[in-house]
Amino acid sequence: MDKMAAPDMPGRRARKRAQTLDLLARTAMGLFEAQGYDAVTMEQIAAGADVAKGTLYNHFPTKESVLAHWIHMQLAADLGHLQPEVEQQASFRPAISLLLDASAAWCEAHRAYLSPYLRFRFLSLEAAPPQEEAVQASDMTDVLGLLIALGQRSGELRDDLDAAHLASLFHHLYLGALMRWLTLPGRTLREEFGVVVTLFVEGSARPPAPRARRRKTP
Repeated sequence: MDKMAAPDMPGRRARKRAQTLDLLARTAMGLFEAQGYDAVTMEQIAAGADVAKGTLYNHFPTKESVLAHWIHMQLAADLGHLQPEVEQQASFRPAISLLLDASAAWCEAHRAYLSPYLRFRFLSLEAAPPQEEAVQASDMTDVLGLLIALGQRSGELRDDLDAAHLASLFHHLYLGALMRWLTLPGRTLREEFGVVVTLFVEGSARPPAPRARRRKTP
């Protein structure tokens, strides 16, 4: 009698955990939209998802971490839809502008959630996030790395630095632009992103080749 294949328990557990995380995040977002972010408690999120309060805290230690998971879910989905169009662009500047225009539109529609999200991101810099959250948070940087590699191949951007290194630096400029937009009245996010693109492109431009020194004639 043939032995039955062992069930894929680790994979099944990972899928079940991911489904639970997504359920909790969607439940929380429904409550945030209905009652306002500040008014919703972790106890309400647990009740809305029909899980024990301890189960919720096992997955998410704070309300901000639940929000961050939902934002990362949205980011991954939106990047998946947008990436083919972005990658069709011939060079870095139009590609990154297309990506940031879409990001600006999303952020403007969800402005109320960005301040608690950014607080969570910066306060948790020293803490190691759960593996699945780290993967989702890296989606934006991964796409930036692909676009920067495109700019390096086209000759727009310097190629003496790794594309992933430059992508990490660009992502910090991106987060800084979000913070300026949230705290300075009268600014538009597209304006802030435009400054970031100009600063990055000009600062990372490939330097011109050195001119050959002319030999003096005797």
